[in-house]
Parts: sequence; structure tokens; C-alpha cells
Amino acid sequence: MISKENFEKFIKKTLKDRKFFIVTNRAPYIHTKTQEGIKVTTNAGGVHTLLDLVAQASNAIYVAYGSGNADKTVVDSHNMIPVPPKIKSYILKRVFLSKKELENYYYGFSNQTLWPLSHAVFVKPEFHTSWWESYQEVNRKFADSILEEIGNKKAFVWVNDYHMALVPKMLKDSGKDIRVGMFWHIPWATYEIFRVNPWGKEILIGMLGSDFIGFHRGYQVQNFIQSVQRMVEAKIDFDQSQITYKNHITKVEPLPAGIDYQEIIDIKKNAKLNLKKHLNREMGTKIEYLAVGVDRLDYTKGLLERFHMINRFLEKYPQFQEKFIYYGIMPYSRTHIPVYRTYSKAVIDLCEKINWRYSHNYWTPIHLNNEGMSRDKVITYYKNADMCLITPLDDGLNLVAKECVLSYEEEVGMIVLSKFAGAADDLRHSLLINPYNIEQGADAIYQALTMPAKEKKERNMKMRNDLKSKNIYSWAIKFIEKTLYE
Repeated sequence: MISKENFEKFIKKTLKDRKFFIVTNRAPYIHTKTQEGIKVTTNAGGVHTLLDLVAQASNAIYVAYGSGNADKTVVDSHNMIPVPPKIKSYILKRVFLSKKELENYYYGFSNQTLWPLSHAVFVKPEFHTSWWESYQEVNRKFADSILEEIGNKKAFVWVNDYHMALVPKMLKDSGKDIRVGMFWHIPWATYEIFRVNPWGKEILIGMLGSDFIGFHRGYQVQNFIQSVQRMVEAKIDFDQSQITYKNHITKVEPLPAGIDYQEIIDIKKNAKLNLKKHLNREMGTKIEYLAVGVDRLDYTKGLLERFHMINRFLEKYPQFQEKFIYYGIMPYSRTHIPVYRTYSKAVIDLCEKINWRYSHNYWTPIHLNNEGMSRDKVITYYKNADMCLITPLDDGLNLVAKECVLSYEEEVGMIVLSKFAGAADDLRHSLLINPYNIEQGADAIYQALTMPAKEKKERNMKMRNDLKSKNIYSWAIKFIEKTLYE
């Protein structure tokens, strides 16, 4: 297993003559004004946790949008501040956006155009010229913020995700000595879907400013290459998986993200809460089986399908009634967008309907927590689980799935996972399902809860060993090497 120390040595040796930048939309740390003063909160999103760890180990400059109401107060004249608060191991450089920019670039083009376009969940993307214009302008802001800090030095820039598709070309067009790696964290649609985007060619050309583009799964790479083949005058080398556009070569490969194996193991060791006992005491019940799920309230996560599975499970296997609870950590997401508000209401209504149908003697099967929760507490909940239910309809990876497998007890827990999650490749010993097949999902819940301890241990150990060898630092080293050398 490659350790944080190994990664730090690699960075010093490999990037010794280059400034290292990470650029994402969302910042890993947010400063907020409260009655007690300014407080710092961390962003709980999976990919942001990963890149924060990479930044800490590499002394990077992390460029991201400043969303907190005290973010401007704490930065210096270059909009920079050392983070994390106590360790101060790297620099966070904030880019500030107006409400109009946020409305059009983030809520508009990023999350109502590119997000539904990239996920095969039958939500129609919207296309507005004003959104696209704002997206270009904000990408330019991010690129200029990076170029300001590079000056005349060499640099390595790690560009993350669909918010920043135009940044790679903008950086390359500067003429500076910059190696650019881009990681596209969500799925890539087939050409037949992607072609409806009026600005699809511009998106592709922007991304082809990268020296390397990484996706989580091989079919996403093939979809991207086919989109380029049909929409851009570029030379495709299928054997080498590389694209040449205007004499610039871009390597494109699958490189599924790893997680910090040791960090999760350490948090798990210190977790003391017995969630079953806590819930039983709180509700006056005697729960034997606990299922846990952790998702943003997003239409790509297959939540309606998941709750239909639970409904069918309780109907088909009535012996589990009054003995089984599903505990969902499900914070609201992007409520500014109408389709998210509609979806949230549908999910809550379905849960209430199922609970009404089955509730008996103080027992209800589904319990939801719509508040955010610290990473340590979430891992504690995983540890207590007899099973984790993760049912996305389409997903780039799903880091939660990997965290679950490391967190629950190896002879007790089991994961029921959508085969459409990117993590399904690495977690092939889980119980894989088609989330649209409700009967299959109900049976998988039953199988997870009744599987012999020996089989659970065998499956879990195979998955854990794989996660240990393909951890976050192994992933980051491969990403940097492919960007620098291939």
C-alpha cells in the first residue's frame, strides 16, 4: 500500500520544478460568520475529501469558489488563506462569483445542462445561451486566477470535473509551461446523447487542452473518444487511447479513484456508538437488522427505486417486519433547481407512504436524516450496519460504496450495489443489482441479511484488499505520472 509519506516523497521528486495546483468548483473549507465568531466547516462531498488529502500531502495551491459568507473576510490581498486551520499544509485560493454568475454557471449550465446530459436518468437537460456565456466567463476567471499565481514558473494543474471543462485549453493557450491533467468525475454520455448539446464541440476542444483526461470506467472513455471522433477534426489512436488535436496529444484512460484506506480504518477503530442500541432505546423497539444509506437527495441516486425495494422486501419477507430499519443520511441538494425540489417531495412522500403501511408497535421501517453529518460520524454509522444500500441509476464512481466496505464489520456487513455505479468494477464481490429491477433489489436485501458470516467475510476481504492496494495515493501518483510523461 502506498502511504501518504510515499506520496509526499513522490511529489518532492517528481514536481520539484513545478508549482502544483488543484482546481475545483467547490472549496474543501468554508468560513462562516456565527454569533460566536467565524467558524470553519469542511465540505463533506466525497471527491472534495479526496482532493483535500492530495493537497495536504503535496503543499498545493487549491483554487476553488469561495461560497462562505466570511470567505472574503479571512483571505489576503490575493484571495488566499492557509488551510486546514490547524495544520496549514497548503494554500486555498478563492475565486469569488456574483449571484448572477452562480445562477447561470453553476445552477444553470453545470447542473441543469451538463449534469443531466451526463447521467442516463431521463431528466431532460436545458440549454440557454446566457448560461453558456456565463460558464465561459467563470471558467476564464478560474484560469486567470491560476495563471496569476504561476507567473513565469513551470506548473502542474489538476483540473477536476464538469464545472471546469474549458479551463485546460485556456491554460494551454497562455503559452506557459503547464502540464494539465483533468479528471472527469461523473459519467460521459454516449455520442447520440452528447450531440444534442449546442456547445458540445467547444466543451470537447476545451478538454483537449489537457495532457491527460481520466474517467472512472472504460465505457466512459470510449463514449468520450467517440464524441470527439464525430464532432472534432482530430486524429484518434485507439490502440494508444490518445487524441491529437492541432498537434497537441491528449491521453484518455480509465483511472477509478481510490480512497484513504488507513484513514477510514483509524476512524472505524475509534468509533464507539452502538447505533442499534441507540435507535432501540429512542424508539422503544428491538431492531435486529440495520441498513444504512448515505446520499445527496439527487435524482441520479435511485432513491425512489431503493424505497420501492424496501417496500417489496418487507412485503415478500414479512418475518423482517418490526426487526429491520433503514437509516438514510440524505441531505437536501441543489434545492434552488425545480427538478430537485420535485424529486425531494416525491422521495419524502414515498417514505411516508411506506412507513404508514408497515408501522406497528412504535416501529417504522424507514428513518431519514436530512441534515449534514461529519465524516467521522458517517463512518460510525457504516460500522454499525448489517448492510449498505447504494442504488444509483448512473454514477461516475460512488466513493460512499468504497467507504462502506471498509467501515462495517467484515463478518456482519454486506453491500447491495447498483451495477451502474462506477465502483461496481472494483467492488465486484458485492451484491450487484439493476436498480430498476425492484424484485431483484428486494431479494438482494434478503440475501445480504441472511448470508452466512463466512461468505460475507470472504467477499469483504477480497474487496478490502483491492481497496488497500488501489488507495487514494496510488490513484494520485498514476494520475500525475500519466499527465507528466505519457
